Amino acid sequence: MMFEDKIRSYGKSIGIDLIGFTTIEPFERIGNVQRARHKKGHLSGFEEHDLDKRMNPLITMENAKSIIAIGIGYYHGDETPMEEPYGEITRSAWGKDYHHVLMEKFLRLMSYIKESISDFEYKAFVDTGPLSDREVAYRAGLGWFGKNNMLITKDFGSWVFLGYALTNLFLTPDQPMVENCLGCNLCIEACPGGALEDGYGMNARKCLSYITQTKEEIEEETREKMGNAIYGCDVCQNVCPHNRPISHKVKGDFIPEGRTHRPHIGRLIQMSNKEFKALYKDTAAGWRGKNNLRRNAIIAAGNAKDPGLLPYLMEALKDDSIMIRKYAVWAIHKIGWEGKAILEQHLRLEKDQEIIKEIIRYLEGE
Repeated sequence: MMFEDKIRSYGKSIGIDLIGFTTIEPFERIGNVQRARHKKGHLSGFEEHDLDKRMNPLITMENAKSIIAIGIGYYHGDETPMEEPYGEITRSAWGKDYHHVLMEKFLRLMSYIKESISDFEYKAFVDTGPLSDREVAYRAGLGWFGKNNMLITKDFGSWVFLGYALTNLFLTPDQPMVENCLGCNLCIEACPGGALEDGYGMNARKCLSYITQTKEEIEEETREKMGNAIYGCDVCQNVCPHNRPISHKVKGDFIPEGRTHRPHIGRLIQMSNKEFKALYKDTAAGWRGKNNLRRNAIIAAGNAKDPGLLPYLMEALKDDSIMIRKYAVWAIHKIGWEGKAILEQHLRLEKDQEIIKEIIRYLEGE
């Protein structure tokens, strides 16, 4: 048995679904893509800014000889929709933080290789390295790209977590898959923010996944496109035909506990530090902090236009955070005439001049 096959076999035994190998040749394609998007102002800012590091693995590990790419499926089936106002959290943030889960398995795989090759060296990354995880996985034969810019695999669709390790081993490279996106354009048509463009283009700053994570001001027009998104967005994956036959059961690590993946909007708005640490600190949704999730819940409340959420929003008007109060004012205004008296009363209490101007603008109907 070839050593590559032994690596795959051991990987599967510890829960790694996909393993592929590729060379350390420069990743020219992602460089060209990033240059084009940079010129258009379409990058999210979460990418590696140094294009040389983005393309050339040897800058990160000068003695690298090959790259190991891994993938783990995470799809968890749909549930019956809930009647109460709830927020949506992307499946990639259900259960335990995938960064930790994948890295733990990756380190076990690296230890296995080390047992056979004493001078084995590596640098492993899960969504944190300078190279593009999807680009490495594509070249290592794990899948192909869809028009939603997601990597699509045969068995798990695009519902896969990815990681890669630069190594000092010469490993036989796999070939990229020849299968392609069906070209149905369903993802482009369904994208809430209009982030996807024909020809595999994407404006990451319009993607709800980016918007729900940003700490920048979210424009009112964009807030309305967010719907009930609390963290991330799965729309382009939900409509993808490649994802519809997925029937593999998700690993236990990625099964959400309780209602963390579809939280009640009002209770999320009122979430305390203690509740945040208990519910989200160990998930992928927690990395931007409590107030980002609360802000998005307030936006979801405004989009829901449910008067039943007004008591939660009234409490948010007392918050120490100017950001929280500002978004709460907007949400109360969006709910309609029921909120007018609340804004009139709060106008006499608010100290921040920007928020005062917002309230006056809303009350005057501008």
